[in-house]
Amino acid sequence: MNKKILLLSLFFSLPGLANNTGSYQQCLTLAFQKADDNMTVGELKQQCSPSLDAPSPYQSAVENRQRLEQQAGWNAFSLMPHKPNYLIVSYNDNQPNEAVLNNAFPNHDNDLQHVETKFQLSVKIPLLQNIFFGKGDWYGAYTNRSFWQQFNKTHSSPFRETNHEAETWLSFNHHYSFAGLKGSVIRAGFTHQSNGQSGSLSRSWNRIYSEFILERGDLYLSFKPWYRIPEASSSDDNADINDFMGHFELRSLYKLNDHTVDLLFRNNFKSSRNRGAIELGWSFPIHNKVRGYVQWFNGYGESLIDYDNHTNSIGFGVQLSDWL
Repeated sequence: MNKKILLLSLFFSLPGLANNTGSYQQCLTLAFQKADDNMTVGELKQQCSPSLDAPSPYQSAVENRQRLEQQAGWNAFSLMPHKPNYLIVSYNDNQPNEAVLNNAFPNHDNDLQHVETKFQLSVKIPLLQNIFFGKGDWYGAYTNRSFWQQFNKTHSSPFRETNHEAETWLSFNHHYSFAGLKGSVIRAGFTHQSNGQSGSLSRSWNRIYSEFILERGDLYLSFKPWYRIPEASSSDDNADINDFMGHFELRSLYKLNDHTVDLLFRNNFKSSRNRGAIELGWSFPIHNKVRGYVQWFNGYGESLIDYDNHTNSIGFGVQLSDWL
């Protein structure tokens, strides 16, 4: 009998393995197809084992990310990357939003430079794991995105804008198919975002959202619709934010070897006053875990202070963690 056929029959005859479903069994099947004649059952299982720290070449980026998060989640107060963490040293904005500063400080020279530094720090922590019959996990996260006029020495290198986002969500592993794509994760959560300012510079909003993550090969999609929680008109600093930010976010990510290209799309789908945004990013290896990063943004809502101001900007820097 062919060694591979014998190996496969032994594998499926092991107790309990014949009933396994989902990504682990798919990984084992693919690993078997690529295995040479000298590979043992133990070696096949080790390549797909969820206890390994190293990513498995037979699992998708989403599955590898989930596996590592499950492992880290058993350690108390484990901080993990949430959204990408990056530092864009040279970020060129074609038209800095000076109008909002001129309105707030009419007697002050608010001369903004076109080149600034943009960075994002984003971490999350598992709060509860394996809830809802072992299908769900509960997370909390914080994201800081800052725009720093570090080359503006005339005005003492001020931070032009800093956005703070606190969120919490339930994440469910759910396998389904949609339009030829494999659905793997469904999330439902709440997010609060503000810029920590007061007076005419204050911006904030609260939302509840759902998120659907799908994949096909090296292509990953995230569809994230949301509903803004209404505020009293007397305290709403940005009542028309939905007109510019829309009601959803569509993100795609493509991984090719060590390169990653991600695309963000938002739109309010209004024919009379159509507003939206496109963001394109490319990350690539430089040295060890440090990656180069190029980001281009065009549209509304790059920051809360710019939610109603059109921005066209591009920059280069380094990325410390990716989406996947």
